[in-house]
Amino acid sequence: MTDINAYLDGALGDQERTDFENAVESDPDAKALLALHRQHVEELHRLYDPVLNEEVPPRMLELLRKRTN
Repeated sequence: MTDINAYLDGALGDQERTDFENAVESDPDAKALLALHRQHVEELHRLYDPVLNEEVPPRMLELLRKRTN
C-alpha cells in the first residue's frame, strides 16, 4: 500500500491518490489506520504549528551565524 504519510501530505499523484482511497475504502483495518494517522497529524499540527510563528532566539541566531562564517 502507498505510504499513508504521502497521502496525508497531499504528495500523491491523482492516480495514486485514487488507488489509495479505493484500497482504504474497501479495507476496514486500513480505514481505521488512516483515521488514526490523520488524528496524529492533526494533533502534531495543533501542538507544534504555533512554534513556526515564534521568533528565533538571538543566541541561536548568533550561533548559526558563527557556523556559516
